[in-house]
Amino acid sequence: MIRKTVKSVCAAAAFLGMTAAAGFAVDFARIGTSSVGGGFYLIGNTIAQIGNAAKNGVNYTAVTGGSTKNVNGLAKGDMEFGMCQSATVDEALNGSGPFKAPVKSIRFVAAIYPMPCHVLVSGEDMKSVADFRGKRIDYGAIGQGIETYSRIILNAYGIKDEDVTINRYGKTESAEALKTGEVQGNFWTTTAPNAQVTDMITGGVRLLSIDEDKRQQIVKEHPYFALATIPGGTYDKHPDDVNTIAAIGVLLSDEKVSEDVVYKTVKAMFEGQEELKKRLPAYFSNFGREHALDGCAMEIHPGALKYYKEIGLIK
Repeated sequence: MIRKTVKSVCAAAAFLGMTAAAGFAVDFARIGTSSVGGGFYLIGNTIAQIGNAAKNGVNYTAVTGGSTKNVNGLAKGDMEFGMCQSATVDEALNGSGPFKAPVKSIRFVAAIYPMPCHVLVSGEDMKSVADFRGKRIDYGAIGQGIETYSRIILNAYGIKDEDVTINRYGKTESAEALKTGEVQGNFWTTTAPNAQVTDMITGGVRLLSIDEDKRQQIVKEHPYFALATIPGGTYDKHPDDVNTIAAIGVLLSDEKVSEDVVYKTVKAMFEGQEELKKRLPAYFSNFGREHALDGCAMEIHPGALKYYKEIGLIK
């Protein structure tokens, strides 16, 4: 019996040794994304695929989430990476908005893409963001970044939570609610063009510009936003430029996550950037070393910092 047990243990050890030598994953990394159908969901799954293809000793899995939920998940150790938009990062670091206290443990990993805000409305009476007062507005599912920038834009027009009827939908449900008129306004920060926005516009939803004085006010008060324009003709029925603001979609980690895991992840992403662009061009067309630190106003994770120094991006 003892001899058989020893043989079994030795066989198991030999198997583990062979799997390690063959490059099987020994670390696990969960990537917080968004609700199913959102841009972060597609991005996180694509990063996981590229990471797993690199066979770097890390097994990546994308999990659903949202900007706020991902920040909290990172701090709690529920995930190793999380997608987030820059406005929510600022709130997390300062303990404002949905965060009751500063979240100091999150760390910057990489900028992924610029996210121009699409001001979407349903109904002919919606001619300006000022018309959102008294209307049914979607703030997104709990934990989504949409809540942050919705408030920022509405507050620039003097509109508070109590001045609107707040609804909460995931991305897919929100699109349907706008098309049917169940909600009359929404703010989507995403790439332009975006397939879901295109579908909504086909269904009668319209895009509005943010008034110039309000745009200037927002970027002055919230410098993690930038002025942005969705060129005329990007969407059907919108021949003129749509003036708006943009956040940056970034990948975060936490100080508790090992330097090795983050280094391997960043290395896999940048060495696989052409494949990222090929698989998901709508989101990764702007991704590259020259934009790696866009929107970074926080501490960089040591693993990411190691890679950026290695390639000469940071001295």
